[in-house]
Amino acid sequence: MNARKSIPHEWQVVVVGAGNAGLCAGIAALQAGVNSVAVLESAPKELRGGNSALTKSVRFPWHDRSYIATLLGEPDDHRVDDLLAGRREYTEDDYLDDWLRVSGSQVDAALIESIIHRANNAITWLHGLGQRWVPRKNPLPGDVPVVFDGGGQGLQERNFDQYERLGGVVCYDSPVTGIEPVGGKYRLHGSGPAFPVVCDALILASGGFEGNAQMRGHHLGEPWREVKLRGVPFNDGLPLAAAIAVGADTAGNWRKCHTTPQGIGLPSYLLPGQMSRSHELTRYAFPHGIVVNRSGRRFFDECAEYSNLAYVTLGQKIMDQPGKIAYQLFDSKVINAGLLPDSYFSDPASIITPTLEDGARQLGIDAGQLLDEVKRLNSDPQAVTHLDAPPFLFVPVVSGLTFTYGGLSVTENAEVRGGGEPIDGLYAAGVIVGGLYDQGYPAGTGLMAGAVLGRAAGTHAAEYALRARAV
Repeated sequence: MNARKSIPHEWQVVVVGAGNAGLCAGIAALQAGVNSVAVLESAPKELRGGNSALTKSVRFPWHDRSYIATLLGEPDDHRVDDLLAGRREYTEDDYLDDWLRVSGSQVDAALIESIIHRANNAITWLHGLGQRWVPRKNPLPGDVPVVFDGGGQGLQERNFDQYERLGGVVCYDSPVTGIEPVGGKYRLHGSGPAFPVVCDALILASGGFEGNAQMRGHHLGEPWREVKLRGVPFNDGLPLAAAIAVGADTAGNWRKCHTTPQGIGLPSYLLPGQMSRSHELTRYAFPHGIVVNRSGRRFFDECAEYSNLAYVTLGQKIMDQPGKIAYQLFDSKVINAGLLPDSYFSDPASIITPTLEDGARQLGIDAGQLLDEVKRLNSDPQAVTHLDAPPFLFVPVVSGLTFTYGGLSVTENAEVRGGGEPIDGLYAAGVIVGGLYDQGYPAGTGLMAGAVLGRAAGTHAAEYALRARAV
């Protein structure tokens, strides 16, 4: 079917954005009884999937072997026992503690707690939709021991399949630029033949403003205009701005973002289909060594948290360093123990040198300051890492921006607030929602929040649309 020629003008529910949150919203709306749902996606069909297609992990509470075995589809497989050997349960209290401790204080704690409380129910729902998991390779303490089968690409392929099986329509190449409340409905304006679009209920799941250099400069600061994206370039923040223009309340830290340490070969942006490339560029093994800047100074406590809880904080701090670059250093103890991913060695920018001075010289690092820092580190008996066994591996890293934190204020039912009260028929899910993160980011929480709030948004939007048509 050629959607551009056959789509109707008016829908019961429209979802803006075809990431995980948006597709969960569309699926939930169809399950709740509406039969006219459209997802408006700014990317072309061949590049569909959003940032969700580039990830692989969702964080959720778990208690016992049987729960993980069910997700893996291996209730009698000894590999489940091997996977969970030595690992304790991860409770809702653990989850909440990690999220609030790492994210910082300026968050909507009640919203976060409600997401965590609904997490297991959402995982069961996703499993019923056909989502599948596989064991995580080399999980860190605090990691959920399973990841999506096929990573984010597999997650999204299954999401699209389920949404379309239920009768949902996706309109590609359809970026939304304006929202207009008209007579109890919403009229959407944008580029492409799908517009204008009219709907009874509207769900915004279009990401943050990470793909908009002007908005990055305005909210994050001028240095962020030129940052590379560890994600897709389609999230331009215009639906977010349009919602604010019609009275939506904002929430969250608009000066911070999800930014992680990446190999310096990171391109200007990534696209769906490049999930493997995305994972090859991650540089999250920093707790095994030290991180310094061009001045040879350590600017980050590598072992303050597990890397899956601290990687975003490091990514943010790299942007404050000279040249917006940093260097992860490891000695032969770590190299020989096999603690580093293969990508650390295959990176053309990485070098192995017999001395710290030689590595510093080759990379333009202040050798004297570096030697002083390492000397202080090695003389500290309390230090977790000692860099004292040559040869040494130097890995240059830069920041990669995934998504922004500032967004819309929503209720636990994903209703967008305006003047502190829910706006009739307007919902939001995914990282367009503000108040979930302030400073840091616990890995895997984005997909979880997207699934929970997407499901809530779809269910409540459908109920609203059905009531509107019944009047």
